[in-house]
Amino acid sequence: MSEKFSEVFEKYDMEIIATRKGRGSTIIDTKEGMRILEPFRGSISRLEQEYVLKQLFSESGCDNLDHIITNRDGQLFTCDKYRQPYVMKQYFEGNECDMRNADEVISVVKAMSGFHLHGKWVAEEFEQRWRTYNIHKEEQRVEEIRKAIEDGEEMERVTYLYEISRSALQKAIDKVENSKTAGAVKGVDLSKEAYMSDVLGKFERHNAQIRKIGRFVSGIKRRNTFEKLFLKVYGDFHSQGQRCVSMLKEGNGFVEDVYKSHYGICHGSFNQHNVIMGKDGIAIVHFERFSRGNQLNDLYQFSRKVMEKNEYDYELLNDILKAYDKAIGLTLKDYKYLYILFSYPEKFWKIANGYYNSSKVFLSPKYVEKLEAVICQENDKKEMLDKMKGIVFGSV
Repeated sequence: MSEKFSEVFEKYDMEIIATRKGRGSTIIDTKEGMRILEPFRGSISRLEQEYVLKQLFSESGCDNLDHIITNRDGQLFTCDKYRQPYVMKQYFEGNECDMRNADEVISVVKAMSGFHLHGKWVAEEFEQRWRTYNIHKEEQRVEEIRKAIEDGEEMERVTYLYEISRSALQKAIDKVENSKTAGAVKGVDLSKEAYMSDVLGKFERHNAQIRKIGRFVSGIKRRNTFEKLFLKVYGDFHSQGQRCVSMLKEGNGFVEDVYKSHYGICHGSFNQHNVIMGKDGIAIVHFERFSRGNQLNDLYQFSRKVMEKNEYDYELLNDILKAYDKAIGLTLKDYKYLYILFSYPEKFWKIANGYYNSSKVFLSPKYVEKLEAVICQENDKKEMLDKMKGIVFGSV
């Protein structure tokens, strides 16, 4: 057993068989199953939301996620002797998805569609469950404070430990009592603004950044290799981004329909690094970017990565969409939405943004290599989009 984490391990109900190092983590074999201990550096509220989310997924019958394991005190994280917090999660043995293996890719798409089906129900329940979780947490806090005061704990110490005064305590009690009798939780915002901001706002922000970077590079007198190449292709890529925004705005409400049809829990970072091909099935991990929104964004994100690795092979993309369609159901409006997402020069924006935020004193040669790769793939990408366009337009 690792001496470094012995104090952390002692706070969990588990019988450890062996431990080993992972990437920035510790993998633990226990009699209860495999576990992984990872440093926690995020928001506590966000971690609590993830815990509630995964509880709901478990209740829905979806158990192939890296569920958070609480310690003996019911806490979501545990600190070591240096006050560094760690989170314990369920772990799955296996490898990342091989993006050039068509069979593995299709298997992952089927796992994604299963996750999305569960995610539709979870999205409906999440708001109420999150509210209930917070009420319960506040009740526990209030009871701890009241007990400390009743047991004769000095007020100065109570104030220090709980950051609360007697008047604030009464307000907290009133808040708990009122929350028990409060009405229904406000539902999800399904206004037109919510639908459009899901993707339109993102594209408009990215286009503005591309223009800003274009002006910046144009103002440089002594340009390096990357900057010269950037200016050669800037106009074409910027025009692509503008066309995508125009297609979304002229869609006669199709974006709203797609959003409504595919509203649910989104992973937020669905790629080969966050799926594990295990002997007992496919696991989905790392939910730090989860959200509620259009689940087709997950499908696009994963498919785009696959296309980049496979020279924009349309036949493979078609197989991906068929596999998802079989489980979820895709309409021509959905295909149009995906077509617009694929048309957006996301890779170009990502490279340009990385360059702009990097040190200009010594620019890594990788930026040139990445930009050259995007330019070289443009013809393959255009061929793929032309085939998609033949299916989508004229029918929607």
